Amino acid sequence: MQKESSSEWPLIDAYGICRQTILPLYRQPTFDSALVCQLLFGECYQINGLTSDRQWFRVYHEDTGMGGWVWAKLIKEITGEEYRKFLNQDFQIVTSPIAAIEYLGSNLYLLPGSRLHFSELELFNWQEHIGFTGTYRPHAVRAGREELIEIGLRYLNAPFQAGGRSIFGLDEEFGFALIFAIAGYSWLSGKIPGKSVTPEEAVPGDLFVFRDLEKQESHFGLFLGAEEILWMDNKMKVSDLDEWEDYLRNNTGEQVVFDARSIVG
Repeated sequence: MQKESSSEWPLIDAYGICRQTILPLYRQPTFDSALVCQLLFGECYQINGLTSDRQWFRVYHEDTGMGGWVWAKLIKEITGEEYRKFLNQDFQIVTSPIAAIEYLGSNLYLLPGSRLHFSELELFNWQEHIGFTGTYRPHAVRAGREELIEIGLRYLNAPFQAGGRSIFGLDEEFGFALIFAIAGYSWLSGKIPGKSVTPEEAVPGDLFVFRDLEKQESHFGLFLGAEEILWMDNKMKVSDLDEWEDYLRNNTGEQVVFDARSIVG
């Protein structure tokens, strides 16, 4: 049934999977609306609404906790059984800055964080079977601190883009959540994993979180050791802790909370 006083129709038990390099989610069902988030190849989503002209579908992505509108021509529907299977079974996650896969008779380029739904236990050589080139890691295996830092540094110089989740444009919170997700650590719907540690206890691979209570904003940094940190300004950059702290002091309000999170191990 159509919602009263609305051009939107609700949907239940409908699901989809991203089959593009990047799938944009818009705030409203129009191309000139704000970008809410982006999905990467292999990520799944729920479909919970569509416009009356069936040109736009409203979707929800569990991993980021974000919902938005997707152009109908980019929707690839799957069954509920396939959706649950893709979310719960092991899969490979792309780690190279640019990878490629043969899809529908041509090469499709993949970005870090893209998902390949093949287990390491597959009986055939799935890399050759699907024509994959690039590097990947099994999502079920959690990365150590050194590998996590290597993953984070692949986003060095990625420009800031609200809602972005790629090396070509990166949202600060989505970006750090994606780095940890590639490393095998779930950061579902904005809930940061791990435990709090004091700044003096922090070791390379720990996450620094600076919350501005007045603006209701959070800023993140991946501690690299040797007083260096990976963080987002107008782009992802590496600097010493003093520069990061000076930037935050000059760009946040008086009510702030600092937290260091030990996630790895």
